[in-house]
Amino acid sequence: MSAGIYISGVGELAQGRSDLPNTMSLHAALCRLALADAGLDWSDIDAVLTVSPRSDPYLIHATALSEYLDIHPDITWTVEAGGAAPAAMLEMSRGLIGTGTCSNVLIVAADMPLGGVSRQAYVKNLSEIGPVHPEYEVPYGPSVPSLFGLVARSYGNRWGNLEQGLAAVALQNRAAACRHENAHFREMFDETDYSNSRYISAPLKLLDCAPVSDGGGALVVTGIPGTRSIPVTGLGFSYNHMHLSAASDVSSFNAGKALDSALRQAGANRNDLDLALIYDCFTIAMLVNLEDMGLASRGRAGTDFAEGRFSSEGELPVNTHGGLLSHGHPARAGGIGNIVEGVTQLRGEAGARQIAGAKLALAHGMGGVFATHGVALLGVSS
Repeated sequence: MSAGIYISGVGELAQGRSDLPNTMSLHAALCRLALADAGLDWSDIDAVLTVSPRSDPYLIHATALSEYLDIHPDITWTVEAGGAAPAAMLEMSRGLIGTGTCSNVLIVAADMPLGGVSRQAYVKNLSEIGPVHPEYEVPYGPSVPSLFGLVARSYGNRWGNLEQGLAAVALQNRAAACRHENAHFREMFDETDYSNSRYISAPLKLLDCAPVSDGGGALVVTGIPGTRSIPVTGLGFSYNHMHLSAASDVSSFNAGKALDSALRQAGANRNDLDLALIYDCFTIAMLVNLEDMGLASRGRAGTDFAEGRFSSEGELPVNTHGGLLSHGHPARAGGIGNIVEGVTQLRGEAGARQIAGAKLALAHGMGGVFATHGVALLGVSS
């Protein structure tokens, strides 16, 4: 990498329905936690990077947040990359710190689709500016779940044995979330509960879908190593399409290209990974992304889950925090939880869910329906 950057502070609150009054107050609370964790003051921050939440009206969100916080960094940028935005903001931090423009960058991604807006307003917003093409898709009435359902049906037709794999993903993520104090869902369910959950967009059921959560996270990024700072050793990105109707294949995409780039920067290979934190807004996203990244053979990821390969005790622990499926999916801020969990694991501070000896973590984010991907490699290869 051209410049060494380190995550020196993280902040996260309980995901679910927030009791904070608005989205700005949620951002502020997360920022305070990250700053305290890094041992810094507001005056130490010279850049603020955010994503624009669905529950706030501000167009230039980072600038509005800085005003709300009464701080005056020279750089206040709002980033648009969907669930890949947290990795993109790390890339921007690398450039800002590497050129000497900044010393400490504050990254925050948060949203309040439960408590900050009405259900009707949120659904309307998602349908109007979500990843659905206004001319070629909207007239046929697809929703975001139906597009992921289309991918799941295509995957099942190609590889078979779909429901067992989807169920194994949902069950493992919930078991992991039960060990996380901030998880949205901490009540375990069994295979019968999964089978009996209602269809949302066949073949996807309710328990195949991430919840709508208030929440998010914050990071402090610096160029100076510290005793609890975690190095960002690789960053990689890829793009395939924006709208699913433009994809050449609807069951295989290009998250692997992003991982390849990050591994080259880190001087590592897939066998060096100690844990993987995968963007899993739906169970099918987990299977497809793992296979696209070369972490499971084609058509095999679901079986690997069922056999325990990706469990906390398995060959490659996956989503030790419960993923978006159970830890929570705070709308535009979904990808930041994977980075927070990676840092927590590599610090050895994950408590009951700690992966012993973890040195190198993959944190993946995805924008749209498998449209764009960002991968961050945290830590060093053992």
